[in-house]
Amino acid sequence: MLKVRKTIEKYTMLDPGDRVGVAVSGGADSVALLHVLSMLATEYDLTLFILHLNHGIRGGESDGDELFVMELGKSMDIPADSEKVSIPALREKRGGSLEDICRKERYAFFERMSQKHRLNKIALGHNLNDQIETVIMRFLRGSGLEGLKGFLPVRDEIYIRPFIDITREEIISFLRERNISFVTDSSNRDNTYLRNRIRNSLVPELKASYNVKLEENIGRTADILRLEDDFIRESIEGIISDWEIDRDNARINIRKLKKLHPALQWRLIKTLLEGYSPVRNGIGYLHVKSVVDLIEGSNPSASVDLPFNLRARREYDELIISQGEGEESHTSKNHFPDERKEDDFSYTVKVPGSVDIVETGIRMNFDVVDVREVDTHSDNPVFMNYNSISFPLVVRNIRSGDRIQPLGMKGTKKIKALFIDGKVPKSGRKSISLLVDQKSVLWVPGMRLSDRVKITDATEKVVKAEII
Repeated sequence: MLKVRKTIEKYTMLDPGDRVGVAVSGGADSVALLHVLSMLATEYDLTLFILHLNHGIRGGESDGDELFVMELGKSMDIPADSEKVSIPALREKRGGSLEDICRKERYAFFERMSQKHRLNKIALGHNLNDQIETVIMRFLRGSGLEGLKGFLPVRDEIYIRPFIDITREEIISFLRERNISFVTDSSNRDNTYLRNRIRNSLVPELKASYNVKLEENIGRTADILRLEDDFIRESIEGIISDWEIDRDNARINIRKLKKLHPALQWRLIKTLLEGYSPVRNGIGYLHVKSVVDLIEGSNPSASVDLPFNLRARREYDELIISQGEGEESHTSKNHFPDERKEDDFSYTVKVPGSVDIVETGIRMNFDVVDVREVDTHSDNPVFMNYNSISFPLVVRNIRSGDRIQPLGMKGTKKIKALFIDGKVPKSGRKSISLLVDQKSVLWVPGMRLSDRVKITDATEKVVKAEII
């Protein structure tokens, strides 16, 4: 309780008279958060509302959670409001990952509830362990400073996380001491999902074998990175203002840009590019690097096409970033057929090794095996001629122009046409994981293997790929 109060004061999370919506799933974290805020309500003159979104992922179990939360509200004399959506149905319609759809629907629900109940704060139950898991996940994905800072204690001056410095063990202890009931989400034990494997296997192993204070240390690292990221972000905003950069049609003197520290160069370019994204993402390392290469190169009139119909071009000593110039022709032009959109994903493969596709919740395993293990009639696993692969391998979803040479055919076929022939609905095509090398698509799981990597009598080394 004292620790939570310190966190609230440290980050100025609450003001007297706040109307606070408490996101309550029924799990330990959110139930504990509701009780703690109820205990602080008089001190801060808070008006509390319980908010519950039934996502329909676990059928009857999800309905049971909703009922539990509604009864909890009655027992604590706190108004409760809920909505029910079917995340599986939305995924079938839209494609994409359950995690992304859940997040979007949850925050859309919070927005509706904020307007309905005139809320000025939404309290979320994320704790220190959630922070650690998030930082580790983003580290494994190769995130930069912005990703490794983890959750923000306060976001958009509305969303607050009073448990950001509290461990899951402390929360469970609080509930047990007071004999407070909560529900357990059975999906938390499903190690198909990367976050669950990090939570259930990796973190306990790291604590037991390397550092018993793992949560405290990584939490402190996230705090440091958050401060440093804030400094860089504020510095970039200052540069944009001082240089009078037009965010809608940026023109920057390259000589002046090169005088900046490389960290500021990269962040400035990334900030300007992300300004064109409706959700402030979809711009990655390769996109920023392509613009940096543009200004470092010797061609004074080169250009590069980027996501969101963007083009960065160089006109001698000036870098110009603008939108909607896709038809203009320039001397040197680079295209990004893999340009990342909001629902795109891409993972580089190590052989042997495994890849967790977070967006689809599956794992793909890769190994080098003896040719005697090959089963040419198998759809999963599949076997490929090692020497015919143009490494590195990548697991990703469909991109415009993707083609495959189906096994037994001489010509190639568009993946889009393959999906049409297979009657794969448009809504589900972006969620299908493709295995590609540097030349083309090699495997569409459940549908086709490329003839280019077929096993022959001369094959000596074999890559085995399977969904597990």
